[in-house]
Amino acid sequence: MNQPDHIIRGDELPATSRTGLHLPDGGDDRLFYGRVKWAQLRDGLSLHWSDCEELQDFVTENTVDPRVSFVLFLQGQSQVSYGDLSLTLGHPSSRRAPEGVAVSMNEPVQFRRQARRGSHIRKLVVSLTPDWFEGRGEGVGATDGAIRRFMGSHLTPRVWKPSSRLLTLADQMLNPPGYDALLASLYLESRALDIACEALASLGEATTVVEHGLRPQEYRRLQRLVDLLDSGEADSWSLDHIARETGVNATTLQRQFRSLKGMTVFEYQRGRRLNSAREALEREGATVTEAAWRAGYNSPANFATAFKRQFGISPRQVRSRV
Repeated sequence: MNQPDHIIRGDELPATSRTGLHLPDGGDDRLFYGRVKWAQLRDGLSLHWSDCEELQDFVTENTVDPRVSFVLFLQGQSQVSYGDLSLTLGHPSSRRAPEGVAVSMNEPVQFRRQARRGSHIRKLVVSLTPDWFEGRGEGVGATDGAIRRFMGSHLTPRVWKPSSRLLTLADQMLNPPGYDALLASLYLESRALDIACEALASLGEATTVVEHGLRPQEYRRLQRLVDLLDSGEADSWSLDHIARETGVNATTLQRQFRSLKGMTVFEYQRGRRLNSAREALEREGATVTEAAWRAGYNSPANFATAFKRQFGISPRQVRSRV
């Protein structure tokens, strides 16, 4: 039966994640409100999905054994890292089309995720271990050359655009029918394998391309740029300054950044500052004028217009909830 929305506490996390849970307030272990599921569908095939609001800032860390993971973000954004690889998964704007990320891990890595209070996350993660592939009979060695190269790579992410059919399947997985345990497991397993199949097929077509013409090294360079932008260090920099720091010219930077994020560098900056302003309203009790200043707006009216365009709600409405 489909579980109802409820508060998920720290003791409901898998054992491997509970030990690496870091809370800002040790007395409050309420993590999510909504629905979260972790399932071992069969040997080597696992599923994790969530449709929930994060109730506080916290960090989870755990060691991940070798596997291939296919991450499909339907709503929201998360900062994660696999060892030395940092990724921004998803997008804060609901207008952005969902995207999937595939990551191959050939050795154990330390996984880390930062949760942000107020974020609504809808995502699916399907993972396949080496044992699962070997159990298929012919194994990885018989696969398409591009897929085999991806499987042999370590922490070189690939991004794919899920089909409308796959997005429908993903939504079905987040809202499964009320089957008994056996049928529910078969229902989720069939759809999890559909996700893995489409992702691997798209990787075979993309060869060494990460997304929209980006090579792996270009993708990693842009991820470093995203980390720089998120730090706030480049808030006052010109586009030319940012481009020099990134190691490309401004035209190339804008083209590649738009391919990755679907927006310009400064549109991304504006969205990040608006997120910071929303945090100030929700967590610090800031006034609308103070939040506007934090977002870089001299006019509270212009700030309110941009804020509502970004979040679908006015700053005053957000503040009234506090």
